[in-house]
Amino acid sequence: MDLGKYADLPSALGFAPDKEAEISRVQLFKVFGKLPQFPTDFKLVRGKSWVHDQVQITEVSWSTGYGPRTESYLLVPENTVGPLPGVLFLHSHDDVKGFGKEKLVEGAAVMPDELVWVRQDHYGDRAPANELAKRGYAVLAFDCFLWGSRNFAMVDMPDRLKEILGTEDYERLAVMHESMVLSKYLSLFGTTLAGLLNFDDRVAFAVAQSLPEITDSISVMGLSGGGTRTIYMHATVDQIRASVAIGAMATYESMLANHVAPHSWMNWPQNLAQYGDWTAVAMMGAPKPLYLQYCEDDQLYTKQGMQAADEYFLARYPKNKYKGSFYPVLHSFTKQMQEDAFNWLDENVK
Repeated sequence: MDLGKYADLPSALGFAPDKEAEISRVQLFKVFGKLPQFPTDFKLVRGKSWVHDQVQITEVSWSTGYGPRTESYLLVPENTVGPLPGVLFLHSHDDVKGFGKEKLVEGAAVMPDELVWVRQDHYGDRAPANELAKRGYAVLAFDCFLWGSRNFAMVDMPDRLKEILGTEDYERLAVMHESMVLSKYLSLFGTTLAGLLNFDDRVAFAVAQSLPEITDSISVMGLSGGGTRTIYMHATVDQIRASVAIGAMATYESMLANHVAPHSWMNWPQNLAQYGDWTAVAMMGAPKPLYLQYCEDDQLYTKQGMQAADEYFLARYPKNKYKGSFYPVLHSFTKQMQEDAFNWLDENVK
């Protein structure tokens, strides 16, 4: 157990999330902490546009009101006429912060050879944003806080981290920067990584609403860290049409022994459990359609914890609005899972 000799600490602190509790939006935003002022001018800029393998890709960037501009790719089928249902495709964490949107998109900027494993291992060796666009969606893949165009540069990595890790490898430093440096600043400022990521994602949703290529039907989906962000979006944005979260759900109790360390700080905003379990956060989005895909051999969750979450939703979520599927795979969004998710979107969006 990660807590080792202190395995009794949760009991000593009375840690026992109420599995029946309902979390309110006010409570969730209280946990998120202080957030920037929501921008009224996104300073939207359109860049180049080109066609790759029957998909038109357009560069779009905007300002969240702080930090560097958010860069994104907007993907639509080639020769599209009229607006299409939109999907915010939220990229995964992967312990790879130098890139974000590029994990999902083919035919644009290319990740270096040493990072091709991300798409091979986590996305069935294909670009899921392109595949979804080909099915008649306007897909917005964008960088969020800490990733890609919104990341901290190598020059920002403190010398202390280099001393501790004994490396100049950017990705290893960036992972530790999140945990050892940024987390301290956010605590000092009274905010959380979960809150800032949700802020970035809500700004992206508002941007999507303003784009002529997208109808008023906008869904959200993502794997892993992108799945966690999807659940927060499902809980905080009423206008979402449907949500698909992959490899991102289990009960808190099931994570305590060995599955706290592998997750990002986005999963642990200060004292969220005082209001209920992680399942209750996703429940906040009811009755909007919700599809959760579980990886039976997931390295980040126990099978029992995922099954308990699925049973929770089956018992409480409005009938025919929730779907849970289990796959005999490691933490990933395989080709079959993608096809199932895209088919579900077709049924619930089009």
